[in-house]
Amino acid sequence: MATEFDNSLHWGLFLTGTTLTSETGKYVRVSELVLSALRAAGVFSNMVDGIVAPATDKLWLDKNVDPAVLKEWDATGASWVPMSYGRLFGRAAVDKLTVTGGTGNAVVVSQPVGFQANRLYLMTPTQNNSAAATITVAGVGSYGVKYGNGADIGATEFSAGRQAVLFFTGVRFEVVFPLGGLSSAVLAAQASADAAAASASSSSTSASNAATSATNAANSATASANSATAAANAVAALPYNFSTTTTDADPGAGIFRLNNVAPGSATAAYIDNVDADGVSATGVLDNWDDSTSTVRGVLTIRSKANATIRHTYNVTGSVVDGTGYRKLTLAYIGGSGALTNGAGHWLIFNRTGDNASGDVTGPGSSTNNGFARFNGTTGKVIKDSAAVIAIADGGTGQGTAANAFNALKQAASDTATGVVELATGPEVATGTDAARVPSVLTMGSHQGVAKAWINFNGDGTVAIRDSYNVTSITDNGTGDYTLNFTIALANANYAVVGCGRDDAGAGSYNVVCITSITQLTTSCQIRTRAVNNTAIDSDTVGLAIFGD
Repeated sequence: MATEFDNSLHWGLFLTGTTLTSETGKYVRVSELVLSALRAAGVFSNMVDGIVAPATDKLWLDKNVDPAVLKEWDATGASWVPMSYGRLFGRAAVDKLTVTGGTGNAVVVSQPVGFQANRLYLMTPTQNNSAAATITVAGVGSYGVKYGNGADIGATEFSAGRQAVLFFTGVRFEVVFPLGGLSSAVLAAQASADAAAASASSSSTSASNAATSATNAANSATASANSATAAANAVAALPYNFSTTTTDADPGAGIFRLNNVAPGSATAAYIDNVDADGVSATGVLDNWDDSTSTVRGVLTIRSKANATIRHTYNVTGSVVDGTGYRKLTLAYIGGSGALTNGAGHWLIFNRTGDNASGDVTGPGSSTNNGFARFNGTTGKVIKDSAAVIAIADGGTGQGTAANAFNALKQAASDTATGVVELATGPEVATGTDAARVPSVLTMGSHQGVAKAWINFNGDGTVAIRDSYNVTSITDNGTGDYTLNFTIALANANYAVVGCGRDDAGAGSYNVVCITSITQLTTSCQIRTRAVNNTAIDSDTVGLAIFGD
């Protein structure tokens, strides 16, 4: 039996005739019996009775007075205060479902004390759901989770860490405050509801604290909805219900329609001057064509119940007064989902900026491919110059790049400017093409240009002072050297031209003769001789090689 009748406090119960008394002769009040029964049923599982106050998260049946008084801790006043009937039965109406496992789509919870139908429960999911969901109550059974209209809940209705308020009908759980249907433009306003839910989830398993958290969650959800409306209005969003009628006429207060049942084929919208809240929207609607741009703005139609149902259009013309309603000219951009007759939607409009002040206007007609010139000094008006340039292949009008090049190039001459054709190496070697010019790379191919040359010191350690196409020198002995070419010549029938000298001292020099000994395409062996034909290492040797 519950501790209201603990022998240490009431000593026992005795039925004498029709009167229930304690063993000391004290009467036992009906109110104590009721509280005992409620706690035995699990409604007040967190209630502590006695003469010493419990922890502040408990309910206290204070027996320092007779009759005993049920109290709760008032954090504001920092004192224990009597429990009112409103608070008492409000707490008795809510309990907590503790998630113990499963998945986002198949949640498993432990069985709360006194689990029953027609009661509110709080649950904090540990995973997001991706489709229809069920809740399995341990030891009881599995139940589907629905919205109030009987439809399966949408994806992420259960979000990890976000507390959900559920009503158990006996055959299913229903989401009391569906959050998945809020517009994405206002989901940030949900933070307050999440904070309240987090506060609820940290509560003890007592029905008392759970009820307080449920109240806070409900108030926060209401605040979220109000914030959603405020946020929607902040981006020129208006609440309207959709009608599948497509005729160009006043759809009626709070209603909008399109000129085609398929959102992607609609080119016009008809919106009543009064929105679904009964507020005149005429001033807002009339401002939707204020931009001076061709596209006045972007209109998004979004379902209030399901944020994935949305369609976006460019508003491309003026807002037309249809007497009691407004007409919009639309160009479809994209979207998803079907618009349901009578369903609530947000009309969210984002205005396009005005055209810049430097916009240019032109003549009524112009010459095809003609140059445009400014007319005056305003920077806003252009005129036709009548000067034409073909636009294909770099402005030549030719059909291929090769033809375009031929149309642009000039023959080589002393006065040629612009585009000229480069000669190949063989063409340079021939030396008879007057229409092309050699590149830096092919200039050496000309017959009149040395294929290699060198200036070196052959006395002592051989050292190259400067050269072209000679990579190194091999010292074969006194007055005997081999020149190694960087790039091989076409053949060995080349001419070797050179001279040398040797310092004789006292400001005089000996004449040195150079003789070609062995000519290869990759090298050339030479010898230096004094006038008496003796071998000599010359300190200055210069020679050039001409050929193919």
